[in-house]
Amino acid sequence: MRSIEQAGRNVEDAVQAALKALGVTREQADIEVLAEETRGLLGILGHTEAKVRVTVKPGVADSAVDVLSRILRYMGFDATPEITSDDAEAAQINIRGGSDLGLLIGKRGQTLAALQLITAMIANRQQPEELRKKVILDAEGYRERRERALTSMAQGAAEQAKRTGREVRLEALTPRERRIVHMALADDSGVSTRSEGEDPDRIVIVTPRRGC
Repeated sequence: MRSIEQAGRNVEDAVQAALKALGVTREQADIEVLAEETRGLLGILGHTEAKVRVTVKPGVADSAVDVLSRILRYMGFDATPEITSDDAEAAQINIRGGSDLGLLIGKRGQTLAALQLITAMIANRQQPEELRKKVILDAEGYRERRERALTSMAQGAAEQAKRTGREVRLEALTPRERRIVHMALADDSGVSTRSEGEDPDRIVIVTPRRGC
């Protein structure tokens, strides 16, 4: 964590100078008063400045990595989380390790999704509301591979629907996976898509458009 000790004419001046030097707001920092200012004779002679220590609080991304590291240890995984992207909207974290991460990902990514939810809740808990953000977990590029597979599956279903003139019912998908399928076919004028059923068995149906 970044920290700085700063002196000033009074506590508030010292705090503001430290915050400016660190480039953070008061909500993003812990402030410790090391010394209050003292006034000497006539308010001038013997005057001493205030001194503070200002430490930047861990952001969502750093907190998420810390939380995730502990959870992985408790689960017995020899894996390391690392921040791959961090902006105002979301912190993206990839889990890498030499061991097989299939168990961590789970069927259709459900274990990874549950881990993402828990990590995000804990990492955001100590943050001011305006600094909270999404936490997106990946494991050795699973999300990218799964997205490519879903896009390919959606395009294949669309071609089948147009060729046969019949709707194609895909396997049960998670909400995120259904969004990927809908987006993959959003610009295909030959088919339409809709979701049907209840989670966790909700599916996407690809239907050919008449006259196409």
